[in-house]
Order: sequence, then structure tokens, then C-alpha cells
Amino acid sequence: MLNTEFRVIENIVQSDSQGKIAFETGITSKIYRVLINDLGHILLEPIVDIPGRERWLFENPEALEAVKQGLKDSAQGRGEYIGSFAQYADLEIDNCDELSF
Repeated sequence: MLNTEFRVIENIVQSDSQGKIAFETGITSKIYRVLINDLGHILLEPIVDIPGRERWLFENPEALEAVKQGLKDSAQGRGEYIGSFAQYADLEIDNCDELSF
């Protein structure tokens, strides 16, 4: 947990008959991780959901670093145009053996 400082957004809230609590946070996230400690403090951590097919990238530090470096290089104008890959746009992922470079 990076930031352990909390601020009050509402002094008192009361749950409804189903145990639900509603309040305004000013945060636009719709998905939260809910954490609770031994004192009963509840922390709602906004998270971003990613498609399962992209999860591997975030679980592979070397690949993620390579992508970040590539984006940085591109933003700074470093790179080399090696042609269009449009001819491969309609290939299914299972047909990778058809690719020849």
C-alpha cells in the first residue's frame, strides 16, 4: 500500500437494511479492491480491470519494461519504420505458423 494517509469524506454514514453504504467520493473508478485491517478500517482501492488476454504483459516484468521502453523511444522520435503489417491484420492467432518474415 503506497499511501496510508486517509481523509474524512463524510463524518457519519449509516448502512441500509441490506448493509450497504452509499457516499460520494469524487473518484470516477467503478471497480474497487476492498481491504480491511484488524481494527476494522476499510480501504477501497480503485483498480483498473484489464482483459485476460493482456494480463500476461503485466505478469512479465521483462516484457512490460520492453513495451515501456518502446513507448518512450517512440515518444522521443527514436525508431525505424519497417513497413506495414496490414497483410497480417486478418490472420487468426492460431495461424502464426503462416507468418514469414
